[in-house]
Order: sequence, then structure tokens, then C-alpha cells
Amino acid sequence: MAKEVPGKSKEQGHKKLPKLPSNQKIQKRPLLHAPITAPRRGASSQKVVYISARSSFIAIVKRVRKFLSDVENRAAGPLSISGGDKKLLRGIEAGVRNKSNTRYEEVVMKATGKAIEKLLRLAIWWQEQNGIVVRIRTGSVGAVDDVVDKGTDGEGQELVEESRVRRTSCLEVGVSLG
Repeated sequence: MAKEVPGKSKEQGHKKLPKLPSNQKIQKRPLLHAPITAPRRGASSQKVVYISARSSFIAIVKRVRKFLSDVENRAAGPLSISGGDKKLLRGIEAGVRNKSNTRYEEVVMKATGKAIEKLLRLAIWWQEQNGIVVRIRTGSVGAVDDVVDKGTDGEGQELVEESRVRRTSCLEVGVSLG
């Protein structure tokens, strides 16, 4: 027999959604996410790579490398040889001093469901690379599902009666230069 925690009843825990009638079914919508940012965008915008179960391992690695190389380029700052050697050396010194602040930009890879396994393999691969810092975070994402009739109306269209929000697990892996 399971022990109950003192002070907590079963009603205070997770509330399940009501059971659907036999003439209805759940139709899942795709997950909503923010638009993908341009690789050369500044440090203020978060760089996110969404992973699916069918994503290519090498394509994801190349995409993240591109984001990281742009971070490296922003950390170095603009250099010009037109002002002479002294101006070039001052620009390099300023870039080295500011490198600790701007290099912390993080490229975030996100996955849910079956893609979590692929994301974990990517995280292990990135951990083996020199000069890379990997941070793993868990979370949950709200997904919207429609409750529809199993039958169709006269025109062959399914009728949407209501929508439900469910929570699904999400894994985030942050990759940054070390």
C-alpha cells in the first residue's frame, strides 16, 4: 500500500484532463517556436537551433559551428589596416580585453520527444571538442491539441470543437566558446 505524504491530498496533485467521448479524438498541432534568427545578428538575440528526429547530425553541427564562428568574429571586433600598425595593435588589444564579455554568447539547441536522443548525442560530441562549454537544461513546452469529431461534416471537413493545452518535456543544450 502506498504511503501518503502528510498534509497533501490526491486532489492537490496533477489534475488530469477529462476523458473524451467515444465520438471524439485528439489531433496534435505542431509545436510553436520563435522564428530562427540570422547567424550574424548581434549578441542581444538568442541563437536557437531546433532539432527534429529526422535532422542530420552533420547539418546541425555545421549550423552550430557557423553561429559560433560569428560569435568569435564579433568578439574580435572590426580591424582595419588603414590606420597603420599602432591602430591595428590597439584594435587587437581591445578585442582581447572585450573577448571575455562577448564570447559568452550561447547557441541553444532544443529538442522534444524522439529528438531528445539525437540532442544528447550532439551534446556528448560537443563536450569532446576543445574550447567548448556545454550546458544542459530541462524544461517543458506547452503544446496545443484540438479535440475533433471522428466523423466529418457534409463537406468532408473535420469540425474543431475545442482546444487543449498539454505540457511536453523539452531538452536544451547550450553551446558556447570556452
